[in-house]
Amino acid sequence: MQFNEGEWVTFPQVTAICAGNAKYFGGGMKITPNADPFTGSLEVVILQDFKWYDFVMKLHRLYSGTHLSVKNVSTRSVLSIEVEDVSGSGGIYIQSDGEHLGFLPKKIGILPAAIEMIF
Repeated sequence: MQFNEGEWVTFPQVTAICAGNAKYFGGGMKITPNADPFTGSLEVVILQDFKWYDFVMKLHRLYSGTHLSVKNVSTRSVLSIEVEDVSGSGGIYIQSDGEHLGFLPKKIGILPAAIEMIF
C-alpha cells in the first residue's frame, strides 16, 4: 500500500481494507470510527489475518466502533491510498458499500470540499 503517494508499505495477510470519510457503512457498522466528512481526509482501517471466527467473535466491536484496539487492526488518516496485490494471487476485487468497482491495483483519494453542504 502507498499512502499519500509516499513510500510503499507491505501489510501481510490483509483480510480487508476499509476507507471512508464517514463513520458508518454496511448497515450501521462503525468501521471507520474516527472519520469526519469535514476534515478533507479518509480514515483507512486495515484488518490483517482475520479468520471467519474473528468476525463472529468481534462483530459487535465493528458495529460499536471499538475494534481499533483489537490485535491486527490498524488505522491511519490519509488523503489517498493506492493498493496493489504483491502476493500474485490476482483477482482481488474492490467494492464500495456492496457495489463492485473492479480489481486491484486501485488508487482512491478524496476531493476536499467537492460537495457544498447547505445547512
